[in-house]
Amino acid sequence: MSMINPFKWKEYFVEKSDKKDTWLNLTKFFAPFGIAGIVALLIIWTGYLKIGGVMLSYFLPPTSLLGRLWAIPFGLRLGLNLWEVIAAVVFVDLITSLFMVWNFDMAIKIPFLGKLILRAEKKGHEYLKKYPFISRLAFLGIALFIALPFNGTNSVIGSIIGRTIGMKPWYAWLAVAMGSVLGCLLVATPIYGAYLVIPSS
Repeated sequence: MSMINPFKWKEYFVEKSDKKDTWLNLTKFFAPFGIAGIVALLIIWTGYLKIGGVMLSYFLPPTSLLGRLWAIPFGLRLGLNLWEVIAAVVFVDLITSLFMVWNFDMAIKIPFLGKLILRAEKKGHEYLKKYPFISRLAFLGIALFIALPFNGTNSVIGSIIGRTIGMKPWYAWLAVAMGSVLGCLLVATPIYGAYLVIPSS
């Protein structure tokens, strides 16, 4: 699969779609980055750096490999309340899923990023074989896939699976959103309860 020149994104959009859709495609590509950037600036401006730390630990390796099982206890340990931690994790899932459902076909052609996404797509196909309920239940299947703490389940793979089984982008995104909220509640509620019962040293 050929890679696009990172300095010629606009030419790619024009080539692959009608010119009147070029700016829409560019907006879809850069909007998730813009939203993330605005939120980052707000976090810095308001001094909520702990929330930013939770987001980074959830998004960046190596701690991202543990997903919510790491990020939620980490956030609670920093002194954030339950809803602040859940909001931080869900926001990261929403932004990464939005990018994937809007830009999968183009993103796989970007050097380095494309290889990571193709690797995630391979995992997605493996999960479809391992958990056939995802295809049968479609929207609910993806939500459950994201919610349940299987090893390697995340918003990127969930979005790719949604695309693979033919879901519309917004349906796949909403399924990931629902699964992210449910998954955070499943992990955070018992951990938060333990923090309330067991006094911190």
